[in-house]
Amino acid sequence: MVNKIMREIELYQYIYHSPLGKIILESDGTHLLSLQLENSRYYISKEATLKKELPIFQVTKKWLDDYFKKKTPSYEQLNLLPQGTTFQKQVWQYLLTIPYGKTVSYQQVAKEIAKKRHKTSMSSQAVGHAIARNPIMIIIPCHRVVGVTGNLIGYAGGLNVKKKLLTLEGVDMSKLYLPKEKVLSKGTSSLNRCKWCNLENERYINYHDKEWGVPKFDNHYLFEMLVLESFQAGLSWECILNKRENFRLAFDHFDYEKISEYQIDKIESLMENPGIIRNRRKITATITNAQVFKKIIQEFGSFYHYLVTFSKGETFYENDKTHSELSDKISKDLIRRGMKFVGTTIIYSYLQAIGIINSHEKDCFLYSSLQTPKDN
Repeated sequence: MVNKIMREIELYQYIYHSPLGKIILESDGTHLLSLQLENSRYYISKEATLKKELPIFQVTKKWLDDYFKKKTPSYEQLNLLPQGTTFQKQVWQYLLTIPYGKTVSYQQVAKEIAKKRHKTSMSSQAVGHAIARNPIMIIIPCHRVVGVTGNLIGYAGGLNVKKKLLTLEGVDMSKLYLPKEKVLSKGTSSLNRCKWCNLENERYINYHDKEWGVPKFDNHYLFEMLVLESFQAGLSWECILNKRENFRLAFDHFDYEKISEYQIDKIESLMENPGIIRNRRKITATITNAQVFKKIIQEFGSFYHYLVTFSKGETFYENDKTHSELSDKISKDLIRRGMKFVGTTIIYSYLQAIGIINSHEKDCFLYSSLQTPKDN
């Protein structure tokens, strides 16, 4: 609906020449819709009429003039109307509360958004995606969000620009660093990756680089990922990934034949295992899901062939979603068959992980390298 409305209105532009280079302002004539650096990762040139004299452009120009003179102008004088989802807008609204010259971590933002949404936790990955898509840079200060250890990650305008903005605001830079200033692992520091990938966690880097979104459809792997995704519900993927080896040992290397036969003594043993997520409902659901998984294989020949009845063998290229028509249908059918912890959000994440949905960001080095999965 937002995109439809945007196509029907007249769009106006103003070019502001800043110490950082050209900044493109866009307005519907009344509101400030976008403020992007010309070389911003997500800036897309649009057909628009240059109209310097618009009041919204003039007041924004004054704001930027003051900002680059190291003053602290208030955004409240601006008529901001960023276009995005309800979740994205909620994140952007929170960013406006971060004081000038201060920083917060992605983890802190996730906690605050979780509170606002009355949830026990919130994925830092989802928050990171929303922050990266902030359409009104500088004014909505996404540059004030840093990694929990001070890593200057995740800025669409470029990390050097992020560093310049924080320096301009007088932020103590002694505890902040660019990713390249810290050696992560051989051959990883120079690659562009999806912004949700925690560059401080080598396990996470390896998962992003070698596994996430790579088509792999053997039954054993598909069940493993289904188990891990179901345990992720309400938690972060990084938490599950860090415990993956513990899960593998505890659940007989994800052997769905064995798991389908688990009895109460095995459940109690798992409940005493500190290396995994000790949630009884998720443990018993894993057993039930293994039983249903076996029945699906018996009916379709493989779990992938079951998924193909919905996906038609296609790869879907999309991001910034938490569910889709495809995940809705698969989730509904799995629940009908008796599976647990397979809601549409979990299934969407599952489809991303196994490569049916390719959600690598366009500037990620893996975006164009993943091929359409073939039936097997």
